[in-house]
Amino acid sequence: MRRWTVLLLTVLLALSVVSCARPEREREEGDYLLYGLAGEKEAAGGDAIQAAPVDLDLPEDASVTEIAQALVERLCQGAGGVSSPLPENVTLNSLRIQGRRAYVDFSVRYAALTGIDLSLADYCVTLTLTQMEEISAVSITAGGRELPYRDTQVLMEQDVLLSGMTDVIETVEVTLYFLGEDGSLAPEDRILELYEGQSVAESLMATLLEGPRDDHLTALLPENFAINGVWVEGRTCYLSLSARSVERLPQDRDIQALILDSIARSIYSMDGVDELRLLIDGQESDRFGQISAAPYTFRPENDAAS
Repeated sequence: MRRWTVLLLTVLLALSVVSCARPEREREEGDYLLYGLAGEKEAAGGDAIQAAPVDLDLPEDASVTEIAQALVERLCQGAGGVSSPLPENVTLNSLRIQGRRAYVDFSVRYAALTGIDLSLADYCVTLTLTQMEEISAVSITAGGRELPYRDTQVLMEQDVLLSGMTDVIETVEVTLYFLGEDGSLAPEDRILELYEGQSVAESLMATLLEGPRDDHLTALLPENFAINGVWVEGRTCYLSLSARSVERLPQDRDIQALILDSIARSIYSMDGVDELRLLIDGQESDRFGQISAAPYTFRPENDAAS
């Protein structure tokens, strides 16, 4: 996650990306634009999303799909003076066009995005693709799956709006757990800033994926670990993971136990959550890699998460 994303939004009101990010000049034939994150200095005084011309180096007879694929691949890398809004190591799995809609599937790491970071990434992809006359709508998935915490699964240029800090609806105190220098879990108190449409659970897991601020603590979740979704119903928190992410866990059972323990303890720091249930590829599971998840899926009266 880009921590500076929050900072660059402090001076923004609700603005239309279409009106503020589109460059004034007309695009010349064969000259496409890449929509990405502005640098910190530029964003502090203007738009969070900026456009820059990009040379795709494609043959003149390149198809619409080939052009769209090249644009998204460049967006993954960042080019033309704009930064990629996508997490590191995110790649394009596939892109197909049906009717006037582009169906874009990224690797599962894209699902680690939540809140305003997800919105910015979605917006950049949508603006980059809808500049093409043949594309009017975009659907984005991660590892072939829709992101359940996104407000809409069909994105259009006219729907793209930037949100400012006025959209922070509340702050919540939680405790995240990372690996301490003695090899055991250590707590780190954090204050989450929640934006419009973002839940406490989403923000907590996104922050846990970012890692600790304390240099004496170490993140346990692997870099390629992706979360399909996290939500709270009643007093139960549901954590949906992909089988691919679970397969990529370190093979050491003790480390797997520490990873799950850090997730469970962090989730149980949320007020009103008494139970944790795991879903693997959408199906409830009592396993986490090679270990049983049963001891972590229910917090007994003696508070196993403390």
